[in-house]
Amino acid sequence: MKFEEKTEATKKSAQKQDALEDVRKMLSWKQLLSIIPLSRTTLEIEIKEGRFPKPYPLSSLKVGFFHDEVVEWQKNLVKGEG
Repeated sequence: MKFEEKTEATKKSAQKQDALEDVRKMLSWKQLLSIIPLSRTTLEIEIKEGRFPKPYPLSSLKVGFFHDEVVEWQKNLVKGEG
């Protein structure tokens, strides 16, 4: 591999990494329930009452929760603001 090809490959790799950093990680219900020690029913009540981050529709039957919003909820809970 020539130096110019390596440089181009490095640039493409960096561009892909930059694009991935812009993507917010999402959690499914299953993933969420594995890290939050509450039942799905309790979380649905908390969401309805505005005390837990809302899910976002990904398709007609699937939703996702933004990981950073769940982490922020947890931080506020620890501070006594949740």
